Amino acid sequence: MTDVCKILGENIRKARKIRNLTQSELAELLEMEVKSLSLIETGKGFVSAKTLDKLSTILKISPEDLFRSNDKEDSEKIYSQIISNLEFIKNNTQKLKAVDIVVKNLL
Repeated sequence: MTDVCKILGENIRKARKIRNLTQSELAELLEMEVKSLSLIETGKGFVSAKTLDKLSTILKISPEDLFRSNDKEDSEKIYSQIISNLEFIKNNTQKLKAVDIVVKNLL
């Protein structure tokens, strides 16, 4: 999976542990299967905008911070990966609208 997925997953895991929540407890609060949350935390899955909003509220962390990398090099790699991924969906209006919503929620 992409670096952004790994960073998001690791940040969710860290925030969950800070809040002393198990995967099962967080999954229940998110109304999702534990397996789905596990895939997200390991960087093998991604979240919808709705789930991102719920995560932000439950974990008391901004969506922006959930995507934050501490390493400048990682940030550059993630940015390049995002641009590359956008090329694949540039003709898919529905997917571009979804990306637009996520980006606006991060700002």
